Amino acid sequence: MGDGDKELRVVDGGQYLGEISALCFLHVPSHFSSLPYLLAGSGSQIILFDVNLGRQIKSFCVFEGVRVHGIASMLMNCKDNALSQSVTFKVVISGERRVKLYSLHLQLGSKSLDKSDVSIDLTFIQLLPRFTHWVLDFCFLKDGLSSSEEGCHYLAVGCNDNSVHIWDVLTPQLIFEVICPERCLLYSMKFWGHDFRALLIASGTIFNEIVVWKLVRQHRTQPPTNAGQDLVVMSLSEANCPLDCFYYKVEIISKLAGHQGSIFCLSWSSDGSKLVSVSDDRSARIWITTAEMNMTDDLTKLHGHYLAGPGLFGHGARIWDCYISDSFIVTAGEDCSCRVWGLDGKELRVIKEHIGRGIWRCIYDPDTSLLVTAGFDSAIKVHCLHSSLSAFSGEFIKEVKERKEEVFRLCIPNSSGHSVLMDSKSEYVRCLKFARKNMIYVATNHGYVYHANLSESGSVHWTELIKITEEIPVICMDLLSQNLSEPSFKVEDWIAVGDGRGTMKVIKVIFSDGTPQVAVRISWSAEKERQLLGVYWCKSIGCGFIFTSNPRGFVRLWRLSDSLSHDVVKSFDACLVAEFISPFGARIMCLDASFEEEVLVCGDLRGNLVLFPLSKRILLDSSILFIEKTPSTYFKGAHGISTVCSISLVRLTTGLVEVCSTGGDGCICYLEYNRDQPTVEFVGMRHIKELSLVQSVSAHYSLDDSENISYAVGFSSTDFLIWNLLSETKVLQAKCGGWRRPHSYYLGQTPEICSGFAYVKDEIIYVHRYWVPDGENKIFLRNLHLQFHGREIHSLCFIPEDVQCATPKISWVATGCEDGTVRLTRYNHGTSNWAMSNLLGEHVGGSAVRSLCFVSNLHSAEAKVVEGTNGTGGTINSLGNCEIPCLLISVGAKRVLTSWLLRKRQKIEGDTSVDGLVNEYGSHKSSPIDMPSVSFKWLSSDMPVKSVRTKKKAQNSGNLPRPSDEVSSSDSVSASMEMELMQHGDSHDNDWRYLAVTAFLVNVANSRFTVCFVVVACSDATLMLRALVLPYRYWFDVASLAPLSSPVLALQHAVAPLCQLYQGKMVTKNIYIIISGSTDGSIAFWDVTKSIEAFMQRVSSLHMKNSIDFQKRPRTGRGSQGGRWWKSVDAALNAKEKPTESMALKDNIVSSDKAVVDELPEAMVLKGENKSSEHIEITSSKSGESFEDSCERLFEIKPLHILRSIHQSGVNCLHLCCQNLGNSMAYNIVSGGDDQALSYLQFVVDPSSSRSKLGHIGKEGDTISKLGSPEHTIQYDSNQSYSIKFLYQNKAIAAHSSAVKGVWTDGIWIFSTGLDQRVRCWNIQEHGNLAEHCHFITSVPEPEALDVTACGGNCYQVVVAGRGMQMIEFSLNDCTAP
Repeated sequence: MGDGDKELRVVDGGQYLGEISALCFLHVPSHFSSLPYLLAGSGSQIILFDVNLGRQIKSFCVFEGVRVHGIASMLMNCKDNALSQSVTFKVVISGERRVKLYSLHLQLGSKSLDKSDVSIDLTFIQLLPRFTHWVLDFCFLKDGLSSSEEGCHYLAVGCNDNSVHIWDVLTPQLIFEVICPERCLLYSMKFWGHDFRALLIASGTIFNEIVVWKLVRQHRTQPPTNAGQDLVVMSLSEANCPLDCFYYKVEIISKLAGHQGSIFCLSWSSDGSKLVSVSDDRSARIWITTAEMNMTDDLTKLHGHYLAGPGLFGHGARIWDCYISDSFIVTAGEDCSCRVWGLDGKELRVIKEHIGRGIWRCIYDPDTSLLVTAGFDSAIKVHCLHSSLSAFSGEFIKEVKERKEEVFRLCIPNSSGHSVLMDSKSEYVRCLKFARKNMIYVATNHGYVYHANLSESGSVHWTELIKITEEIPVICMDLLSQNLSEPSFKVEDWIAVGDGRGTMKVIKVIFSDGTPQVAVRISWSAEKERQLLGVYWCKSIGCGFIFTSNPRGFVRLWRLSDSLSHDVVKSFDACLVAEFISPFGARIMCLDASFEEEVLVCGDLRGNLVLFPLSKRILLDSSILFIEKTPSTYFKGAHGISTVCSISLVRLTTGLVEVCSTGGDGCICYLEYNRDQPTVEFVGMRHIKELSLVQSVSAHYSLDDSENISYAVGFSSTDFLIWNLLSETKVLQAKCGGWRRPHSYYLGQTPEICSGFAYVKDEIIYVHRYWVPDGENKIFLRNLHLQFHGREIHSLCFIPEDVQCATPKISWVATGCEDGTVRLTRYNHGTSNWAMSNLLGEHVGGSAVRSLCFVSNLHSAEAKVVEGTNGTGGTINSLGNCEIPCLLISVGAKRVLTSWLLRKRQKIEGDTSVDGLVNEYGSHKSSPIDMPSVSFKWLSSDMPVKSVRTKKKAQNSGNLPRPSDEVSSSDSVSASMEMELMQHGDSHDNDWRYLAVTAFLVNVANSRFTVCFVVVACSDATLMLRALVLPYRYWFDVASLAPLSSPVLALQHAVAPLCQLYQGKMVTKNIYIIISGSTDGSIAFWDVTKSIEAFMQRVSSLHMKNSIDFQKRPRTGRGSQGGRWWKSVDAALNAKEKPTESMALKDNIVSSDKAVVDELPEAMVLKGENKSSEHIEITSSKSGESFEDSCERLFEIKPLHILRSIHQSGVNCLHLCCQNLGNSMAYNIVSGGDDQALSYLQFVVDPSSSRSKLGHIGKEGDTISKLGSPEHTIQYDSNQSYSIKFLYQNKAIAAHSSAVKGVWTDGIWIFSTGLDQRVRCWNIQEHGNLAEHCHFITSVPEPEALDVTACGGNCYQVVVAGRGMQMIEFSLNDCTAP
C-alpha cells in the first residue's frame, strides 16, 4: 500500500484563525505611518498590522504548540536621522513558561512616499531558560546608574509564584531573582517603573487580595539584616556589573482587600499613583496611594499606603483585562463588552462588538486616542475615542483625523423654534426624507411640503414646494431620486404625498442653479377619507407608476400621465391600472417589484409576504384600464408576527428572483421566488442581535468577494444604528427616542465615510451628519482581523473542489461551533491566509453543533444491468440528466438537525426598468447577501417537539384559500394525497443531543424526487435512520437502529456496489452499510439496505406537489414559527387505497435475532507492536419482522456485526474510504480513541459463492489472500447473497500522547490529530501496518476535529479545528529524485 520511494513532508502551516491573546503597539516614526503599528498574539503566532491602512502586514510563528500570552516592545536607539528608512524594535514574547527575544526590523521600500511598501524581518535573538512557573508580566529596565543613551539592558520577568527574575539581555545572563514573602500562586502581576530604583510590583493572589511590593537595594559592604524574613537575595552574576554592588530585599507596601473573586488583571497609571484591578466578581476597583511618586524617584523612601477608590460595576460576567490612563479607565470582560469609566466610577461608554467567550485584551494609546479590543472570536476591533470623551475627562489627546460629526437643529418655517407644548393649531413634522447628505424633504400636518438645503456652515435654506388646501395633514410620503443619463448629470426628485382625505399629490422637483423648482404636479383621489396610509415608489418600474395602500391589505397601482416628460407646472390625472388584494387583510407596509421577472412582493403589518404577478403588458399597454389581481403565492409569518419593514429584489437568473426582507423581529430573511412554478422558498435568515428592529439593508458589491460589504440599518431600543454585517462593527449610533418618531437616514457609497440621520422631537428636526473630509486619513471603526466563531469548534468538513466552482487556489471549509452557528470560511493558498468567513445560519436556540457532513454523491436505488463489467462495481452514474443536490447536514444539542443546499449563484449585472434605466446592485435597494463562489441556502431544520397529535384533511379548491392565523398555508395538503400527519415528540422533554451524523443521497432513475438518508446518533445510545425527501422537504422516520449499551460518538457509511449473475446477466445493486464507533470502544456494522429499498418503493407512490412544504422557515430568532412534522410512510398513503403486491404494507426489514460479536485477542489490544489480525468473513442476515401499519412504532434494525475492544475507551472519530484493488473494492476504516491509539482495518464486500448451514458458525478454513498472505475465514449463517470479509486489522498503540480527536485516510496515508496538538501523518504499509512518517505541531489549542482534501500533484490540505482553526499543507515528494 505504501510507496517506499516517496515521502510526505510539511510544506506550510497556514495562519491560525482563533483567539487573540496579546496586544502591543509599535510606535513607528511618522514617515512610516501616522498611527502606530499593532502586534497581536494569536495561537503560536504574532501578527503585525498597519492600523492606518487597516490591513495585515505579516505573520510569524514564534512558538510550537504554545500560545502567545504577552508581548512587549522597545524602540532601539536610532543613530540615524529622523527620516531614516529603517527602524528596529526589540520584542519580547512570552508563552506559558517560555520567554523569547526577537529583533523586528522595518524597512521602507524604494518609493518613500508609499507607506504600504514596508519589508518586515523578524530575527531570533535569545530564548531564556525555561521558567518553573508561568510568566505573567515582563518589562525593560535600566540600572539607574548608566546613561540613558545606553538603553534598557535589563529585563524583569514576573512569574505566578510571586517571584521576579532580572536578566541582562546583552550578556545574556540572570542577574538575580527575588521571591516575595507572600508566597502564593498568582493570577496576575504588573510592573511599574523603568529602573530598579523605581520598580513597583502588584501581585493578584489566589486569596482575592493584591500585594503591592518593591525592591529595596542595600550596598554589598553592609551585611543583610533579617535575611531569612526579608528574603535578601544576592546578585547571581559575578561579572563586573553596576548591580553587583548591591543586595536586594523585598518590602511589602500594601495589601489591598476588597474583591470577592480572583484578581485577573492589574494596571498602573502612568505616575504609579493609581492601580486598577479587575476580578472574577465582575467588578473593577481603583486603588489610590497617599504618596506622590515619579518614575525617577527612589522608592526606598516610599511608605504611603494605597486606599480603596470607587468600585466599577456594570459587567455581566468576569472581567479579563483593564487599562488606566490619567483620566479614565477601560475594562474588557467575558460579557463581550468593553466599558470606559471615569475616575469617579461613572460609566462613560459601552462598546459591544465581539461575540463568544469574551474580550481577552484591550489596549489604549493616549497619543492617538486609539482603543483596540480583541477576544476569542479572532476579531481585532479598532475604536477612536471621541474628542468629547477626552474633553469630559480632561485628558490632552493628540489630534486624530477621524470622522467629523455635525448636529443640526432645524425648525420648519412656521414653527416657533422652541421646545414648548403644542396645541391643535401647532404645525409639526409628519414625514421627512433624506435625498442627499445636504437635502431633506419635510411634510407637515398643515399640508406643507418643504425642501431644506443644509450648508457646510450649518445654516439651512427652506423652500416651500406645495401646500395642500384647507390645511389637510399629510399622512404618508415617499421619495424617488433619479440620476439622469444625460451629459449634464442632472438630478430630479419625485415626491409623492398622501393626505387625510385620500388625495394623492405627486410633484417633480428639478434644480436650476441649485434652487429647487416644481416642474410637474399631479393630483387625484386615491382612497376614501382616512383610508390612504401608504404610498410607494418602485425604482425598477420608474416614475411613471406609483403604488398606494389602505388598512384592508389592498394595494393599488396607478399610471401617471404620459405628459410627465414635459416640465410644465400643471395638474395631470392618474389612472388606476391594477388592484392587488392580500389574502391576509393586513396593512401593506412595504413593497418592491421586478420588471423583468414580472413580480410584485408586498410585506404587511403581521410579518407576511405576498407575491403578485405583475405582467409587462399591464405596465406597457396604456389601453388597460383596470385589472384585479390575486396572489400567485405567499409566505406566512416570514418575520413571525412582527412588521415587515423593507423588501428588496435581486434577479439571480431568468425566472429566479431573490427576495430580501427585514422586520421588527431583528431578522433579515432571504427567499427565492421561482416564476415558472410559481413558488417562494425560504433560503436563509440572519438574526442581527445588535438590532431589535432592522429597517433596511444596504449592500455594496465588488469583483472581490472580500470587499462585498452589507450594512443593516435599524434601531436598538431608543438608538438608531448602522451596523456593518461583514466586519461586525458599529458604523453610526445616535440616540433618537426610537423608531416611532419621524425619521430618515442617508448612506453614502461608503457609510463609514459619509452617512446621516435625521429625526423629529417636538417641533425640532435633529440632523446628525458624519463624513471624512477629502484628503484626510480615514479613521473609523475597523476590524483588522477576520471575525470567526466565538466559541469552540466541534466539527468541520471541506467543501469538495468539484462542487465549489472556485479557483484552484481557494478552499472552503464548513465549521460547526458550540454557540450553534455554522460558518463557511475561505482559505487562500497563495497568501496562506483565511480571507472570508460567512455565517450560514444558527441552530435553534443557539444549541451547540456537534457534527457536520457534506453529501454530494448520488446513488441509485435500482438494480442495473451491467454489460462488460470488470467486476469492480462503483457508484451508479446512470441517473439521467437530473441535477445532483449537494447538502450540508449539521446536528447538535436538543436533537436539532439542520440541512443546507449548495446553490451556484449567477449574478446578473443589472435589471432594466420600464424607463430604460439600469438598476445597479451597488444601490441601497440591492440584496445584502454576499455573493461568494460557494454559498448555501437553508433547506430544513428539524427537532423534536412535545407530544401532539394532529389530523388534517385536505381541501380541494380551485381558488387560493384565505389563510387563517392558526393554520399556515404551507401546511395545506392537496386532495391527491390525503394524509394523516402525526406529530411526535418527547413527552418528557429530555435534554438529549445528537452526537454524530452521516448521510447519503439515493434516487430512482427518471424520478421527480431525491431522498437524503440521514443517520443520527443520540446521547441516549440510540441510532435513527431518517429520510429527507427533496425538493419537498418532507422528513420521515425510516427505521430505528437497536439501542447499544453505550452512546455512539462517530458515524460513517459505505455504499458498496454488488455485482451478481441474475438470469444470465450481471446485475449491480448497492448495499448500504452503517459503521458506528461507541464510547465503550466498539465498532458496529449495520445493514440498512432493505429499509432503504422499501422506503424508496413506498415513497414513490406518494403524489407530492411543489406546493406541499411543511416547514418553510427555520425556528431561529425572535418571532419564529414552524416545527417538525414526523411522518411514517404508511400514514402518508391514501387511507382508502388498498396495498398492492408491488407496494405491500408489510415488507421484510433487515434485522437479526442475535448480533455477531467478534472479540479481539487480548494480546493484540494490550501489546504495543502492530500485528495483523485474522481475516474474518461475515454475511448479513434478515428476519421476518414486518413493517406494521403504525406510525408510533419504528422498525428496529439490530447490528450486523460488532467488533469489541477496538479501543480501550471511547471511539472519538472514524473515517472510511474506498479503494480499488483491481477486481474488487476495498474499504479502509481508521479510528481514534480516548486510549490514544489509532486503529486500522480493511474489509471487502463480495458475493457469497456458497451457503453455510445452520450450526456451521465459527468454522475456520485456510484460503489465499488476494494480496498473497494467508487468510483465515470465519463464516456465519446468512440468507443474503453477499459477505463482508475483513482483510487486515492493525493498531498503533500510543499514536498520540493524548486522546485522538480526528482521523482521515485515503488508503495510502492516514492523518490524525489529538489533544496533544500534534497532526501526525502515517503510512499504511504492507499487511496494514502503520508507520508514522512525520508530524506537525499545530497552533490550535485542544483540537477536536480534522478533515483532509487531496489537492492533486501529491499534495494534501489538512484543516484542524478546536479553539480556532488552522490549515496545514503536506506535499508528497519523490525521495529518489536527484
